[in-house]
Amino acid sequence: MNLEIREHGGERDPEHRREVKLRIQTPRGLWSMHEPKDAQKRPDYPVTTKIERVIADVRSVFKFVEEDSKYTLLRHTEVLDPNRTLASYHIVEDGTLLLLSVQGGNA
Repeated sequence: MNLEIREHGGERDPEHRREVKLRIQTPRGLWSMHEPKDAQKRPDYPVTTKIERVIADVRSVFKFVEEDSKYTLLRHTEVLDPNRTLASYHIVEDGTLLLLSVQGGNA
């Protein structure tokens, strides 16, 4: 496992300071540290980030504005609960691929 622990403010707290770089596939393309080229933000998160924050960010990057759609984040076939954190699913490895599922609307 390739875990990178970053230090913040001179403190080394692996439980609350670990960050993970994700890859998220959407119906409109891949969001990664390099794609899309003009993205305003990148999927680099503390592992304590809630799934709902990741969903909101990927929606923003790809301009999914339809509120009548249901947005779900999946790892393989596992649906991730928006109220849980990345760490609670043991998503701590850089390059982890997640899938944004969009149901309804005109994704």
